[in-house]
Amino acid sequence: MRRGEMEGRPEWPARQAPTIGFVAKATLVVLGLWALANMLWLGRELLFVAFLAMLVALFLSIFVEPLTRLGLPRALAAILVVAAFAALFLGLCMLAWPTLSAQFVVIRREIPGALNEIETWFRGQYEAVTGQVGRPTPELAEQLRLRLGREAVNLVAGALPLLNTVVGALFGVFVVVFAGLYLVIEPDLYVRGVTRLVPPDGRERFGKALTAAGEDLRRWIFGTAINMILIGVFTTLGLWILGIPAALALGLIAAALEFIPIFGPILSAVPAVAVALIISPADAVWVVLLYIVIQQVEANVVTPLVMRGAVELPPALTMLVGTLMAILFGFLGLLLAVPILAAVLSLVRHLYVEEIENGAIR
Repeated sequence: MRRGEMEGRPEWPARQAPTIGFVAKATLVVLGLWALANMLWLGRELLFVAFLAMLVALFLSIFVEPLTRLGLPRALAAILVVAAFAALFLGLCMLAWPTLSAQFVVIRREIPGALNEIETWFRGQYEAVTGQVGRPTPELAEQLRLRLGREAVNLVAGALPLLNTVVGALFGVFVVVFAGLYLVIEPDLYVRGVTRLVPPDGRERFGKALTAAGEDLRRWIFGTAINMILIGVFTTLGLWILGIPAALALGLIAAALEFIPIFGPILSAVPAVAVALIISPADAVWVVLLYIVIQQVEANVVTPLVMRGAVELPPALTMLVGTLMAILFGFLGLLLAVPILAAVLSLVRHLYVEEIENGAIR
């Protein structure tokens, strides 16, 4: 009798060595995953453009759906909505462009001087605290300044060569708008195409989750658009009351960067504070207080109202994902980090969390 049987313990079967076939299959799986990851990385521009087109389609659907309920064909309703937004954009450009162009010239002219004053003030404070000890050499300071400049350029340009030129950006906008138009005209066609990638027994559940995630993301887009408009209006009025130059342009910057939670308000405050600093330090302090008050009102009053029913985004997770996307893909990654996170969280909630709560998954 074996020793294990004499002691009453079960005798485990001997572990078999992996076969050549198993090793070959595992190697092919690893190589396939590596090739897929490389394909996704090389095609990241196309993936970003596709996601932007989806966001455009969801935004247009906010206005297309009511028109279709009135009896208009979906294609005609989508074309009318796009034409209306194009006419509105061109009209606003014709009315506001002379003022905006002059104000952007002011911002471009004043910010370098303001940044030099900030640098001089910090250098003076540093030297007052440390004295001669630890003072950086001129060569080191110049290297640091050049490094910061390169990092800022890399953040804005990102890792997407297609969008780094004016022609590439215009082409990207053209593709995004028309792809979004096609998506909003026939959304069911593309939803069915995506669901067919899932095994047959899970297609119905995945299709419902995809539709619910689209509704959540559409609510988030609508709430974000309202926030952007209100932030732009409040910022412009506040800066105009304080007598800060280029109030309209700075308000437009604040509205555009409101699309990026957490990071956007900070980035939008930098040019406003820099312009105000040219006037006086007291005006810069008032501008900082203005931005803080506007953000507090937006976070505690406006957002709970306009974001009701939208997917909830944990602030810490939003910051970490935004930082990771900015490191990997530059400014465009930072711009799309939050909607991508919102879509992923919504799919996880509908595909997994709700199934667990309902007892479908044990």
